[in-house]
Amino acid sequence: MKIVIADGKNEADYIISLFNTKQNDLIVINEDEDNCHYLSLNHDIPVMRGRCTKENELREAGAENCDLFIALSEDDFKNYVACKTAKMRLNAKRCIATVINPKNVAIFKQLGIDSVVCSTYLLGQQVNNITTIENLIESLTLEDDKVVIVEMRVTGDLAVCGKSLADLDIANMGTISSVIHEGSAIIPNGQTVLHENDKVLVVTTADNKDALVNNFRRKR
Repeated sequence: MKIVIADGKNEADYIISLFNTKQNDLIVINEDEDNCHYLSLNHDIPVMRGRCTKENELREAGAENCDLFIALSEDDFKNYVACKTAKMRLNAKRCIATVINPKNVAIFKQLGIDSVVCSTYLLGQQVNNITTIENLIESLTLEDDKVVIVEMRVTGDLAVCGKSLADLDIANMGTISSVIHEGSAIIPNGQTVLHENDKVLVVTTADNKDALVNNFRRKR
């Protein structure tokens, strides 16, 4: 899959860590020189310095005919322009724009952006839909794409406590995107060990969520 990641620092860092595999061809373009250096050094991949709103600079980066275009700028309008340029001029199959202002979610969708993501908007939707409170597990569903982000807390009585991720039997159910350990976020690998009070963020599907949760909650 050819994926273009435009702008952003921490957000781009996280997205790159998820998709930087042999199966994917990542095109990373960033307007900020320091961000380019950071992302390139951190992931050992080329990062082009350029403006994601400029067709010629996106073409120079190799963004045409991408399967997925992700705009991560802190400027909502810039993300809109970047996505429309990618869609209309560069034949991007699907575009995702992040926005700061939750009011722009509906507006951008009406203007033809495939997916619009706003953490404030998603939080508001989730609060409105809360029917029960679970201290152990909280989940957020991105209904348009049938993707579920599940947050699970490790307690001492769980079988997963003290185990490495390679030992967990959830590979076919979801992808562990990050582990929060003692207040710090870790991009994990198979050798990462889960400790009591760690929080684990897993990306899964609506169909696999229940099986994943049940597996994770097994007692010793």
